[in-house]
Amino acid sequence: MKKIFFIFMAITFVFSTIEAKEIGGVDLEESIVIENQKLILNGAGIRTIFFFDVYVGALYLTQKSKNPSLIINSNKPMDIKMIITSSLVTSKKMIDGLKDAFKKAKDAGYGADKNNLDKFLQIFKKKISKKDIYDFFYDNNKGLMIYKNHKLHQIIKDFQFKKALYAIWLSKNPAQESLKEKMLGQ
Repeated sequence: MKKIFFIFMAITFVFSTIEAKEIGGVDLEESIVIENQKLILNGAGIRTIFFFDVYVGALYLTQKSKNPSLIINSNKPMDIKMIITSSLVTSKKMIDGLKDAFKKAKDAGYGADKNNLDKFLQIFKKKISKKDIYDFFYDNNKGLMIYKNHKLHQIIKDFQFKKALYAIWLSKNPAQESLKEKMLGQ
């Protein structure tokens, strides 16, 4: 009887420490590890275009923050995770949308080098499918690391580009204000 009690307690402990947050049908972990960096979920929301849910965007930081300027300009490890939730997302639509978003970021004071932008957009030229996961992980020692479905595709060693990319979601002129608020945990 004592053995069964300890097994029950062990199982209860394991499951009580596993936390996930569901957003738009996507389960997000409360913490992740990328490149040996543990990050915690700051906030997450849904990107909507013309009443269609397009993707879930999640912001992971080393320490929670509600200050968008501080996050954009921070040289600490962080990740923006983008999980595609619609089969309507195509490579062309994603590239066009990102180009527009980078223009808005530039208008907000966060310009991106054209060569790095072209390099970044390469990953979206491949077919995009529902449930694809993109990670835009920044590490102050390695640069901006772009993953698709947990596979590293690009590294951009340009802190200004990282700031421009994160400004898409977090600047004064974000892609979607409600998504910004959710990513900031508001």
